[in-house]
Order: sequence, then structure tokens, then C-alpha cells
Amino acid sequence: MHPLLLQICSTVLPQTSSDLCDINAFFGELNQLYITRYGDSLTNWKDPEEWADRRSNTTTLPSIGTLAPIRTLFGIGGLQAPERTEIVVSRRRSVFTTPKYTFTFNVEDTSDVNMAFNNALPIGGQQYAAWIGTEERLFGGNDGILMTLISDPIIPESPDELMKLQLTLSFKGTFPLVTDNFLS
Repeated sequence: MHPLLLQICSTVLPQTSSDLCDINAFFGELNQLYITRYGDSLTNWKDPEEWADRRSNTTTLPSIGTLAPIRTLFGIGGLQAPERTEIVVSRRRSVFTTPKYTFTFNVEDTSDVNMAFNNALPIGGQQYAAWIGTEERLFGGNDGILMTLISDPIIPESPDELMKLQLTLSFKGTFPLVTDNFLS
């Protein structure tokens, strides 16, 4: 037998769930985006009162040294598997680069306020702390997800289609923490 096949890795798999009677299935469609200045973390992201205190689409930054408000946008998006590059290393093994997620989030509310938001963002993108949500799940943890955000207005040719702001969001790293969504 080849000596490589006799090696035993010390990695132990984490727990899993497989209940034939309780599938624990959740539906998709990202439809909520919450963003704020990176570094202005939540103390307990599972606390509805803390979210209520921080969420505001109109409050300006009260003063230097205070936490920035968390902005809310509703839209439609989905998250696919990330990009990874395989790198071959010694002994016929492989490692992969840090996963990079990129997705679009289409905002149908193209009000003057949201168009001003679009125009205020840097053309090359800006990094923010973000939380993403479906009707059932919220992703992000206390710190949110460090995401680069780019916004582009899209005006369709058809009079039967809505204008939208197409937000392109990207982040690197492991998949973010998840909890039940009490914000929807």
C-alpha cells in the first residue's frame, strides 16, 4: 500500500444534523440588506431592542465617537457558491484561496432618496459592515460582514419593467453567522 494512504489526518468533522422527520429547511431570496460604517458593531446582534435603537434611514451621525445608524434596503438577491482557486502543494495535496462571494441585490425603490444614496457612493465601491436577510434567516454576527458595495442605476428598455438600483456586494472569508430573522 502507498505510504500516503496510511496517513491519518487529525481533523475531526464538526457535528451535523440529519433528522428524517425534521428537515430544518429554509427558503431563499435575500430581500433585506442592512449596512453601516464598518467597526460600529452590535453588542448582541440577536437583541431586537439593540437593532431598534440602531436602525434608521434618516438619522445622521449624532457626533464623532458615536455608533453610526444602520440603514435598511429591501430588494431581491441570491447568494451563490464562492470563487476559490485551487493551489497544488507537496505530496499531491491541494489548498484553496480564501472564498470570495459576489452577488447582486436589486432595489426596486428608486426614490429621490435612494438615487441620492447611489450618487453619494464612491464609483469604485466602499466597504461597509452589512447584514443580509431572508424572510426566515439573518446573516452577519455582531460585526456584520465586511462587504464592498457598488451601486448602479439600471433603466430597462421596456415600459413594463421597473427601474432599479443594482447593488453589487462582495466579501471574502467564511460564510457568516446565522440566526432566525426577527427583523422581517
